[in-house]
Amino acid sequence: MNVEGTHLSEMLELYVCTKLSEPELNARRYRRGMTISELKNKLEMITGRSASSMMLSAYDKDKLIVKLDDDDLQLGSYPIENGMFLLVDDPTFESFQQDEIDSFKMTKEEYDAKQETLKSFLKNNKLGKYNPDYQKQRELENLEKEQQENIEKEQIDKMEVGQRCCIRLPNKPTQHGTVMYKGRLDGKKGYWVGVKYDEPYGKNDGCLNGKRYFETLPKYGSFVTPSAIEIGDFPVIDDEL
Repeated sequence: MNVEGTHLSEMLELYVCTKLSEPELNARRYRRGMTISELKNKLEMITGRSASSMMLSAYDKDKLIVKLDDDDLQLGSYPIENGMFLLVDDPTFESFQQDEIDSFKMTKEEYDAKQETLKSFLKNNKLGKYNPDYQKQRELENLEKEQQENIEKEQIDKMEVGQRCCIRLPNKPTQHGTVMYKGRLDGKKGYWVGVKYDEPYGKNDGCLNGKRYFETLPKYGSFVTPSAIEIGDFPVIDDEL
């Protein structure tokens, strides 16, 4: 029995976003067996939205798949697949955005004295950093990130520059390529693999944010997470065929 495969099958990889933010670069893993209520509590720490007024929807690209509107149901009971986007909406949070802007125009004393502010709302409702369990949840979140980085480190340690690979990304066709770089990237968390695609489906030429990590032709290079890579004797795809 493949214990690791069973463990992965119990998890969903989703990209979290809000109406005010772009989807995250890295997918987050959530247990299929967790309830929507438990999921909202985790998302409260990530997005700052209140779990009590949070509304969740799952999208496949720009198509609405389902609304996660029953707090007692398990995440896995909804028709959600890896790579989908999880939209976190909270009308209450958005109504306080102007207060956030006003705080930059006031002194700290003036802002603290104002009754209807985002800060006072969070404090009165014991949300965010005012939640007694906030630090514990933050520590758990950091532990999960550390564990994820350890997994990524183990994955890239098994790879060698020059090896052939298969690249599988959410909502994109499977591609073949060559490992050109492995390690960290400036300004990004975690570990990454730089690949040279056989066909021009990449995003760069091995240069990212002004720093060169490897050399290849424009649109043949890209950086992906280690989990998207499978090392093997994959044939070279000739884009002229």
